[in-house]
Amino acid sequence: MPEPGRDYPRTWAEFCELFPDDDACARYLERLSWPDGFVCPACGAVARQPWRGSRRRLVCPSCQHQTTVTSGTLFQGTRTPLSCWFTAAWMIATAEQGVSAADLQRRLGLASYETAWMLLHRYRRAMVRSGRPRLSGVVEVGETPVGRRSVVALAVEDRGDEPGRVRMQQVAGGTAGLAAFVAWAVEPGAVVRTADSGLVGVLRERGYTAQPRGRAERRSLAFVDLVSRLLRRWLAGTHQGAASPAQLDWYLDEFTFRFNRRSATHRGLLFYRLIEEAVVTPPLPYGAIAGARSERIGQAGLEPRG
Repeated sequence: MPEPGRDYPRTWAEFCELFPDDDACARYLERLSWPDGFVCPACGAVARQPWRGSRRRLVCPSCQHQTTVTSGTLFQGTRTPLSCWFTAAWMIATAEQGVSAADLQRRLGLASYETAWMLLHRYRRAMVRSGRPRLSGVVEVGETPVGRRSVVALAVEDRGDEPGRVRMQQVAGGTAGLAAFVAWAVEPGAVVRTADSGLVGVLRERGYTAQPRGRAERRSLAFVDLVSRLLRRWLAGTHQGAASPAQLDWYLDEFTFRFNRRSATHRGLLFYRLIEEAVVTPPLPYGAIAGARSERIGQAGLEPRG
């Protein structure tokens, strides 16, 4: 486990002490990227210390290949200082309800709203943990409308007195879209409760134990209903309803990140996890965010992103 005060800051004062400038941020990224020594991306050689060139370039002692600590990461090619990226990550991770792009622009003193918008969306991509497991046990599955044109599928683990982890994704709607979502979000063999009667047979064929739930039943899909309300309230409150269908999945990733870590007692640890994922998240071009919504929507057999 990472050590508080050393591996991550517990307070804003510790954050300022650990990350006073871009060089300190770069050293931190090096430690996260290569905890056991620098590994050359070209030849695979391991070196206790790489040679250091100009502009923070790292040179492999074996093959002389040059790289940087941001190459192949979410930070690749950025013109925004690393200290700004880190401050943004701290604000995003420690804010209980998150921050909007307008708020981030103001607090960071950025000249461009677009820069703040891109920072947020790129970090949202890193909020999907690499290799995260699908939901298991007893899982409620349903849909909820978001805005005028979007339908969001939700899966929530039922832990008795409280909801467990959630997964959510924008879908085309209907039984086919919901079935594809379940295959993406829920481990086969789980007990799936759903109000979609047409989905029951499909799920049973795919190895799930499907339990139909009528709306008149006591405590029908209480956790799906709860998460649906919280999601719509968060989108309307923190983001003023600004999530368009093209980018909605990115907002869903952030909500999932926050909801699944709602009981975390150390907000600084969330900062650590966010930066940790950023160094293993591939670069995210502007077009991948601003373009058409994810091709995974409504498709069967898709694996979790990340």
